[in-house]
Amino acid sequence: MAPTNRGGHGGKDEEDRIDDTSAKHLLDSIGKRVHAQVQNEAAGRGGSELKGLLSLATFSSEETGETNDPCIFNYTKVIKATDNNETCGKGKEDRFSKNRIAEYDKKKIRGNNGGASAPYRKLSLCNKNLETINIDIIDNKQKLLAEVCMAAKYEGNSIKTHYPKYQATYGDSPSELCTVLARSFADIGDIVRGKDLYIRNKKKDKLEENLQKIFAKIYHNLTDHKAKERYKDTDKNYYKLREDWWEANRETVWKAITCDADGSYFRKTCSDEQGESIANHKCRCPKTSGGKANDQVPTYFDYVPQFLRWFEEWAEDFCRKKKKYVDIVKTYCRKKDNSSDDRYCSRNGYDCEKTVNARGKVRMGKGCTDCFFACNPYIDWINNQKEQFDKQVKKYTKEITSGGGRAKRAARSSGSNSDNNGYEKIFYKKLKGEYRTVDAFLGLLNNEKACTAVKDSEGGKIDFKQVKSADVTVPGGGTSDTSGTNDKEKGTFYRSDYCQPCPLCGMKKTSEGKFEEKSGGRCTSGKLYEPTSGAIPTDNTILKSGEGKDDIEEKLDAFCKTEDDKSLYAAWKCYKHNEVKKVQGQGEEEDEDEEDVNDVKAAGGLCILQNTNKKNLKDPEEFQKTFYDFFYYWVAHMLKDSIHWRTKKLDKCLQNGTKIICKKGCHGKCDCYKRWIGIKEKEWENIKKHFNKQDDIVQETQTDAGVTLAALLELEFLKGESTDDSEEKSENSLNAEELKHLKHIKKLLDEDEQNTQEADAAPAGKKKTLMDKLIDHELNDAKDCLGTHKDDQCKPQEQESVARSDSRSRDTTPPASEEEPDNEDDAENADEDEDDDDDDDEES
Repeated sequence: MAPTNRGGHGGKDEEDRIDDTSAKHLLDSIGKRVHAQVQNEAAGRGGSELKGLLSLATFSSEETGETNDPCIFNYTKVIKATDNNETCGKGKEDRFSKNRIAEYDKKKIRGNNGGASAPYRKLSLCNKNLETINIDIIDNKQKLLAEVCMAAKYEGNSIKTHYPKYQATYGDSPSELCTVLARSFADIGDIVRGKDLYIRNKKKDKLEENLQKIFAKIYHNLTDHKAKERYKDTDKNYYKLREDWWEANRETVWKAITCDADGSYFRKTCSDEQGESIANHKCRCPKTSGGKANDQVPTYFDYVPQFLRWFEEWAEDFCRKKKKYVDIVKTYCRKKDNSSDDRYCSRNGYDCEKTVNARGKVRMGKGCTDCFFACNPYIDWINNQKEQFDKQVKKYTKEITSGGGRAKRAARSSGSNSDNNGYEKIFYKKLKGEYRTVDAFLGLLNNEKACTAVKDSEGGKIDFKQVKSADVTVPGGGTSDTSGTNDKEKGTFYRSDYCQPCPLCGMKKTSEGKFEEKSGGRCTSGKLYEPTSGAIPTDNTILKSGEGKDDIEEKLDAFCKTEDDKSLYAAWKCYKHNEVKKVQGQGEEEDEDEEDVNDVKAAGGLCILQNTNKKNLKDPEEFQKTFYDFFYYWVAHMLKDSIHWRTKKLDKCLQNGTKIICKKGCHGKCDCYKRWIGIKEKEWENIKKHFNKQDDIVQETQTDAGVTLAALLELEFLKGESTDDSEEKSENSLNAEELKHLKHIKKLLDEDEQNTQEADAAPAGKKKTLMDKLIDHELNDAKDCLGTHKDDQCKPQEQESVARSDSRSRDTTPPASEEEPDNEDDAENADEDEDDDDDDDEES
């Protein structure tokens, strides 16, 4: 079925029509219909008795509310007895900071087997006063309204304060402020009504338990006997009562969340006898044509099932991020480098103008390591987004078929036989008539303003309807067309042309300044260089490193299990420039950019790796890199792996300014970490060994080879280091953790430079490079890690000490479990659940 806009312009028809301009318009317009039905049903149940007044919110004999205006209500003074002034948490960082955005992908919806992710806006919703609510004091509808309005007011202020920075980052297609406020307003409504899908830790369960007790008190305070009978709930959840309380008080809560707002709602929803108008003053409806105040709430997101709201918000957020990130990888993989030349780099960090994969010739240069650092996290991100999309599509199909499973459970819990209990059931019934298939809804997601703004064809066109969804995605971001992840023709989750390997024959720039594939994409394999007779190479065997997050994790896990497995290593042999010669007579014309012997000499010689995985005649027999390319490749992957160790594998085991005591499972990780550093140390010694073979270095630079090496390291890998935390700076790697790690390395270098005595005392050729210092630092951390985590089980008394220590700042922390979590994610969740200061929400 292909729905279309229905109804005329103005009057009743205009108000009742379904607006399918975009998914956002569709959901809000159906929500308006649902609200009308819920409002009528609430009136029939006596819901008007649930209307609260802030002026009657008395928390002590001395203090009263004095006003019904939630914007001037003195929350601190009147609600002081609840002692919860940190409504928005401790304010440790900006609400929409990059770090908070990075946490977004980890968050899941309750009870959906790691299903659709909640929007990162929800990570720090200002409702902590509700989480710590004192049920002994909050015992009626007025006091509850004061608490809910306090959360809403601070939430609105927080968004007004921090969201503009996010708008500036995605300036061409951000959500309007009123839309963001409407989303949080709806989330608060779901919390009140017991329909929130999102859970951080046991505090959220405690919040729901407290709300049930508060509504039990409100129920017992009802004076209308018939209303009391209608709201009776043997299971004590009081879902119907909570639904009607929200309907009766939502207008006051909307005023609270928009106290500091400005701007307009995204569509016309305000109405009087003259027709519809837009909420354009503090996100509120203008006065009626008769000059009277219009208290109508302009949004109806609070009558849209939370999952559908979040799906639409996810799509909008995905599109604006993809546009931003594609621009970033385009900058670092195609646009001019420091030499002002356009470049064509691969996701592996290779210069495609000099790389010819058909002959195993791989070259770096033109700052193409920038492309490597930008593409890898982008690919991890886009693959993760594809997995989230698949889960949400699957859930949409399930929800539209069942008509809202949570509504059914709510109906049973409330002791009602009504098929229409709860707004979700009503909504899905109406949605089913308009958009029965998931493809129809996905088509409207394409129409979101942020999605239509993605126009870079090389980055992949947004078309959610054409995505090849599958229950099982390709592990590690595979490139199979069946995954939908790297399919250019269905490019929503295409990793872009910019993050691909170099074409088989390489690229060249035409006279028009455009790039095209060399030899029309037809070239033969063969050797470029071969060792001279009697040449003695440096053994530069290295441990293989992954290209992306999953690949890195897989290779490190394999190393930890079987360190001696030869398949985990790449046996590179590096030769001095005068130990190799160019192979002639390959039967094809040499490209104009083929290096001659002097080029190889300038690049420190040549490194050769036999292709032990050659599968067909087109595959090269061996891979060849200049030594400098090999050097840059090794350092880049060393940094990537080091960051992965610290931010993924050992983030709960290493001491980072906080006292850490023995944790189960850490000893084995720390031991492998130490062994890995030992391997890297040996590899680095061999790299320095070959570097020092270059006799011309001292002659050309008039300085020691070790000093030159240190300068190269700092120049190449810390050139982007800055104290500037701007989005553009940090987005080079798309990972704030990586930038933090690189800054830490720079700090080590600066501290060492200040120690002039040590530098002066060091003999020639023995001065420590940046990499020497990094390896020393990593080794010391590994030893400290093993000193703390002496075995994988830890002594029982140490475990008990952890529980006692962590519980000091919590009222309801359970004893630490003696059971080892099933996996690393569970261990992380357990750790964060014990941390009272943690503001982030975890999968339940």
